[in-house]
Amino acid sequence: MSPEKVYITQVRDTEEGLALLASLKDAVNATWEQRNALKPALARKRAPRHLDIYALLPQTNCKQCGEASCLAFAVNLILHKHDLEECTPLQNDAALTDRRATLEAML
Repeated sequence: MSPEKVYITQVRDTEEGLALLASLKDAVNATWEQRNALKPALARKRAPRHLDIYALLPQTNCKQCGEASCLAFAVNLILHKHDLEECTPLQNDAALTDRRATLEAML
């Protein structure tokens, strides 16, 4: 770790890395400008686990998302390799609207 370096991984090329770095710089500067208005978050939060995500998915294992199972889809949602919109049953079934909203808030 070095105070003069930033490491960005899992990018396609230098151009994408530089664009991400520029976005990070803008976010840091915007946060610094608003530092007096920020309130500390004192409550501990836990990142969602793949089983938390899986429990809210339709669990049909329909493979429409390109994965072999809903559990595999949940894991790849956490890894940002899929988007929630790729789950066709979740998008099309009105009975799953609450689950979809919960998942959107979690992710």
